[in-house]
Order: sequence, then C-alpha cells, then structure tokens
Amino acid sequence: MIIKAFSEYIKPFNSEIPSLLLLTRWLKEKLSKNPENNIERIIHNEIGILKNKRGVFLLIGKTKSGKVLLEALNEFSLSYDQHKFSKWIHNVKASDFKEE
Repeated sequence: MIIKAFSEYIKPFNSEIPSLLLLTRWLKEKLSKNPENNIERIIHNEIGILKNKRGVFLLIGKTKSGKVLLEALNEFSLSYDQHKFSKWIHNVKASDFKEE
C-alpha cells in the first residue's frame, strides 16, 4: 500500500533523478504535514525525521516495523533504478560504445 503510493509518486519524474532522492523527498513531504489519509498516518506512526539547524535530516524507524518499512522502501527504490537501467541497456547496441 505504501510502496504503491511511492511508486505512483515517482512515475512522472525524470528518469535521471535517482529514486532514492525521490524517496527522501516524498517521505520528508509526508512527514512535514498533518496526515490526511491512512498511508500518511502509517508513515507518521512508523517513521520519524530528525533535523539539525543546517537543514540536514535523518529518517529513522520509530518502531521495528518502521525500520522494516524504511528498508522495504529503500529496496524498492534501488530495484526501480535497476529496472530503469535494464530497460535502457536493452535498447543500446554494442556499436553505440565505439570510439570515433
């Protein structure tokens, strides 16, 4: 449910933006406002954000299931990048890499 919501979020973005960056942006957006639906409520209950004065932040799992959720979202974002790369490499020919 949460991974599906994240996957819908990243679809319209440029394929050159790493999905891990999009994940942190998405979670930061969700955690910076009051929850409006069940997905946002779960994120608020399971994931925390720590910020310092410079604006650097850290996402943490508040509970054991929150840590599992963060790991699952991280794994999904990495596999999404691998999927994009495999689609790209499928359309590339060996001759595209020849030096001229």
